[in-house]
Amino acid sequence: MTTTLFNIIRSELIKKGYNEFVNDDGELIFFSDDYQFMTKIMKYDEDVSEIVNYLFSGQSLNNPEVDTHFKKGFLYRFVNRRINRQTVEAFKLQMLSTFLTNEDYINRIYNDLDSYLTRKQLSDNRNKQVNKQENKGTTVTDNRSAFADLPQSTANLDVESSIMNYATDNTISKNKQVNNQETDGETVGENSGVNRSYELDELFKTNGLLEQIYNTFDKKCFLQVW
Repeated sequence: MTTTLFNIIRSELIKKGYNEFVNDDGELIFFSDDYQFMTKIMKYDEDVSEIVNYLFSGQSLNNPEVDTHFKKGFLYRFVNRRINRQTVEAFKLQMLSTFLTNEDYINRIYNDLDSYLTRKQLSDNRNKQVNKQENKGTTVTDNRSAFADLPQSTANLDVESSIMNYATDNTISKNKQVNNQETDGETVGENSGVNRSYELDELFKTNGLLEQIYNTFDKKCFLQVW
C-alpha cells in the first residue's frame, strides 16, 4: 500500500525539525492543536507551502497569488489520498507531467474567467486620412480706353496691343494674377472600448472548472481505491 500526501508532508516537516508530540523543552504537546501537523497544513504556512512547491518540482502558475490558491485547493482536496506510485520521486514526475500538460488551461481559467463570464469584447478602431489639394490658375485683366478731339485723329484700340496711336487721351490698365495654392491635411482617429454582457447562465457554466482539473490530477496521480 502506498503512502498518503499527508504522510509525505509530515515526513518533510520532521526533516525540518518539527515535532508534534514533544517540544524543545521536553514537554508533551500531543494534545495541543497549535503544534499538530494538520494545523500547519490547514494554515498553509510557509513550511507547508515549500513542501507543496517541492512536490510540484518548483513549477508554478503565472500569478503568485493564483498559484497559491490553486495549490492550497490541491492540498486540501488530496491531503488524505494515497499516491499511485511506489516512490515519492515517481509521484513527483507524474505530478510534473500532469501540471505541465494542463498549465496553460489552468492559467486561462484564473486569468480569463471574467472575460468568458461577461462575454467581454474589446474593440480597437484606428483610421488615418490624408487630404491634399492643389489649386493653380492665372487671371489676366486688360482695360483699354482712348478718345480723340479731332475728327482726323484715328485711335487704334487693340486689346492685344499695349500701343494706341493718335489718341488725345490713352489709358491702359493691365492686370495679371497667378494663383498657386496647395493645401495639405491629415486626420487621425482612434477609438477603443470594452463591452461586457452579464448573464446568469454564463456563471452557471463556469461552476466546476477547477474541479475538472483536480479530477485530472486525481486520475493521474492518486489511487482510485480507498
